[in-house]
Amino acid sequence: MKLSGFTFIRNGILMGYPFIESIRSALPICDEFIVVVCDSNDGTKEKLIELQTKEPKIKLFDSDWKQTEKKGSIMSEKTNVAISHITGDYGLYIQGDEGIHEKDYSAIVKALDDNLNNREIKGFEFNYIHFFGGYFSYAKKSEKKFFYDKEVRIIRNDKTVVSWGDAMGFKDINGNKIHVENGNAVLLDSATMYHYGRAKNPASMYKKEKAMEELYNGKILNFFKNWVSNFDPRVDKYIYSDFSWLERIDKQNLDFHPEPFRKLAAAQNWDIDDFKNFMPQKKGVKQFFKMFIYRIVKDSINESKNAANKIRKFFNFN
Repeated sequence: MKLSGFTFIRNGILMGYPFIESIRSALPICDEFIVVVCDSNDGTKEKLIELQTKEPKIKLFDSDWKQTEKKGSIMSEKTNVAISHITGDYGLYIQGDEGIHEKDYSAIVKALDDNLNNREIKGFEFNYIHFFGGYFSYAKKSEKKFFYDKEVRIIRNDKTVVSWGDAMGFKDINGNKIHVENGNAVLLDSATMYHYGRAKNPASMYKKEKAMEELYNGKILNFFKNWVSNFDPRVDKYIYSDFSWLERIDKQNLDFHPEPFRKLAAAQNWDIDDFKNFMPQKKGVKQFFKMFIYRIVKDSINESKNAANKIRKFFNFN
């Protein structure tokens, strides 16, 4: 059985992605690791070349970053570029802010070996831990409103599986989602994907949230979000005054993390409660009015999108 790792990355340093640690966490069980390096101007490629000199399994491929009209779809487009280069029986997809714990390696490999000849199984789902506000606090399993609890991260490389949407999941070439409930995927009960995309200090978190909003939203919604809140993430998502929805980890328990991430965790010099004071929440009649207008605009845009999607589905448009 041959396993190929794959990912894409763009401006990983600028965005604060732990992409080197992510790749390193997957390398021990991979026979090769494909990295599609999209247009970057922050030293991301140089960092990868440096890692490649130490890890010959890594293969780098250059790509552009041309936005399409469909927001977020560039993520899946670049993921599919990476898939086109893998040569293993399976492909292990790991995004630039995810990691695999070494304690799970044997369970992952065994599941892949056990299903090697079962061609009906196209993917393997990982359980997820989503860190928020640092390396020592993560979302409770009950927080499915904001955080997905499972996702496919290993696919069968038979050229029938593709990434779709914003690259969170996979479909087969007939449009069927690769999912346990569809009978074409297996849940890796003993394996967890550690998601560090929000394991950031307040300033870095704000910077990332703003960049992601600009990637996914249209110009109109972004204009109103900036008008009402200067892209304060609290407008749509997180409650910065109550962290009862988080599990806490002892800061001495570095082994909780995959080995490549322990140095980052040990260097954390802020506390989750620092988020409460980072950006004073705007209040008052004027702010209430702005929020009211923003909600109307957002709901109108979302309803228009939903209506358009229903029309496409009715007429079988892609």
